[in-house]
This record gives sequence, C-alpha cells and structure tokens, in this order.
Amino acid sequence: MREVRWGVLGAGHISHRFASSLKKVDRARLVAAAGRTPSHVEEFCRAFSIDAAHSYVTADDGGDAAYDALIADPDVDAIYLALPHGMHTRWACRALRAGKAVLCEKPAVLSEEEALSIASASRECGVLFMEAMKNRFCPMRTRVEDLLASGELGCIVSIESVQKLDYGESPSSYLLDPLQGGCLYDMGCYAVGWFEDLLAGACDVSSREVRWRDVSGGRVDWADEIHMSVGGIPIHMVCDGKAAYESRLTIACERGSLEIERLHRPELAHVKYSDGRVLEIDAPFEVDDFYGEASHATQLIRAGKLESPVMPLAATQRCAQIIDAIRLTL
Repeated sequence: MREVRWGVLGAGHISHRFASSLKKVDRARLVAAAGRTPSHVEEFCRAFSIDAAHSYVTADDGGDAAYDALIADPDVDAIYLALPHGMHTRWACRALRAGKAVLCEKPAVLSEEEALSIASASRECGVLFMEAMKNRFCPMRTRVEDLLASGELGCIVSIESVQKLDYGESPSSYLLDPLQGGCLYDMGCYAVGWFEDLLAGACDVSSREVRWRDVSGGRVDWADEIHMSVGGIPIHMVCDGKAAYESRLTIACERGSLEIERLHRPELAHVKYSDGRVLEIDAPFEVDDFYGEASHATQLIRAGKLESPVMPLAATQRCAQIIDAIRLTL
C-alpha cells in the first residue's frame, strides 16, 4: 500500500488534534469524516481540506447512516474512531467487518467482554485493530522501560498514580452518561495502561472510595481512590474530575524511584537514587502527543500487519480486566 487513506468517525476536539498530527505522518492522508452535527462536520472538513463527496452527516438517527456511509466508502482504508466510549465496540466491529483497519480512541472498550468481541472480529476478518493509548507511543515509554530493564533501580516495589483535572459543567457530555462516563474510564485508563505494561500477574483490588455525581439516569464517579495490586505489587491510584490539574506516575523501586510527569502524555521524568543522586529524563515528542500513535498505525497498515506489538489486542483486554476489577469493587 503506497499510502493509507484515513476516515474519521466523530468530528469533535480529539479528532481535530488527531487530524492535525496525521498531516505530518508520511504516507498518510485524511480523506473523509462523519458525524451527527452538520456544523461540526462542515467545519472539520473545511479545516482539513476534505472533499464534500466524503463528508458524511446525519443527525436524526444519531449519526448511524453517516458512520455507515463512511465505513462503506471505497476510498477509505482506515478508520480513526473518536466517538463516545460506549459506541466504540459497535462501530469498531462494523468497520473491521467492512475490511477497514481501526485506530480507536481510549478507552477502546468498557469491559473485557467488549475487548474480546473486538479481538474476535479483528482476527476473523484479518484486519488491524489498535487502541490509541497515546502514552505508549511517546519516546518516554521506551526510556522508562530501558531504565527499569537495566536493573539500576532494582525491582519495582510499588506504584502511585495521580490524575486530577476539572471537567467543568457540560450536562450533554458523554462523561456524565452513567453507562460510559466518569473519571475511571476517561482518565484512569491511562494509569491502568502503565500498570498493564509494567507489571505481570493478576489484579486484586483491596479498596475503592468513590465520590459520586448524580446525573440524569443515575450517577457517575467524579473521583476515585483505589488501593490495589497487580502481580502482588501495591498500587495507589487517584483520579479526580473536580480538582486543580495534577498528573504523575511514581514508581518506587529497591534502589530509588522514578516520577513521570503528565502520565498521559509524558515528556519529563525524575529519577531519585537511594544514594542521593538525581537524574532528569527529557524525552520530547517527535512531533506531538498524537503523532506517535498515528505514525505507528499507518506503518502497520502499510505493512499489512494485523496487530500492534506496542498496543496488542491482549493489552486492551488486560487493561479492561483491570478496570472491570476496579469498577466492580464498591
């Protein structure tokens, strides 16, 4: 394949960021977009020079006809799926069965069952599916893995993740949907992605404290504090959707600790050795925080690969397992 022609399902803020990064990816071209809000789709297509013939929009059916039309477009090779979390599995499977590779925004799924459904469709159809867990595709990930593998710090003893931000007030946001909203799914998945990557073994959740927010149709978790372990390694995890911004991952080891700033899009980390030495790790993005995943997926599709070695189907499934274990602990 000489180039990968991309279509986007969903024309919101995240799709804009992805499309801006995709422009810098070699052998990749954005050719189509679909959504349910005419003004959003029109603005998106204008911003990224998408021909009107490949602009799909329907509002009265929730966008279904538009999404189906884009998936059926013969000029589209791959789909970037940026719809609300609860729509991912349905549309990922439909795209895969239509022969379109899928790069799906995180969290790709809301349960292990959904992860298994997508993996089954990907394997049966022989088409690539990859979760867009962007912190896996940052240069910092390789630096962290290399440092831990070197043995300098010894074995991991414990991990703490802290993610805080103010979601604000937006009653129409999917973040306030009891079925797919809340901070565990939306930001906690980034921390879980680190746990899954660094630690082998089963997950055991010992406690979960939740600050709930009442919403139409039920409630969502607006803050979580979780004590758990993965492979016997203790983990303290904090997510808060109504707080001043903070984002870090601290990995305590036998001979020091490693603190990663902005764990969802890391470029800076600090190593503190037990002997008092301090090391700063500066690992800037090659372009930006979306470029790595966009470039990696494009390369895989051009090479005819069916799975990513960086974010394989098993990783998506295991992340879902961990989140399931947390979610079901009340």
